Amino acid sequence: MPKAMICENDPDLQKNLSLIFKTVNIESILPVSLEEAMNNLELEDIEIIIVNEKFANEKPQDNRIIKWINSLPMYRRREIMLIITGENLKSADRLIAFAKGANLVVNSKELNNFYAYFKKAYLEYQSTYRQYKELLNK
Repeated sequence: MPKAMICENDPDLQKNLSLIFKTVNIESILPVSLEEAMNNLELEDIEIIIVNEKFANEKPQDNRIIKWINSLPMYRRREIMLIITGENLKSADRLIAFAKGANLVVNSKELNNFYAYFKKAYLEYQSTYRQYKELLNK
C-alpha cells in the first residue's frame, strides 16, 4: 500500500486529508514536528508528500522538507510525488509547481477541493513515470 506523509500545521486538516487518502487505499503518516517529518523521510518508503510551505514555522523559501526532497538524486526524486500547499499559491499552477520542484501546488483555502486536484495530478504523475519505473524494475 502506498504511503503519504501529510505535513500540515492544522491537525484537523491533516486528519481530513488522511481520510481522503484512506478512501483510495493510501496509508497516511501525520508528523507533528519537523524532526518527526525528517525522520519519516529517511526511514519510510513514502510515495506522496504533502507539505505546507510554513509547516513547523518554516519560511516558504527555506522549508527544509521541500529542500531535502528537491536535493535528492533524480532517480530517487522521481519516486516521490511532492504536493506543496500555501496561502499564496495558485492551485494547480504548473509554472509555480515547476519553479518549486513540485508535482502539484494547492492554495490552502482550496484544500476542500483537494481530491479533485490530487486525482488529476496523481493520474498524470503515474502515467508520466510508469514506463520509467517499469524500466527500473527490469
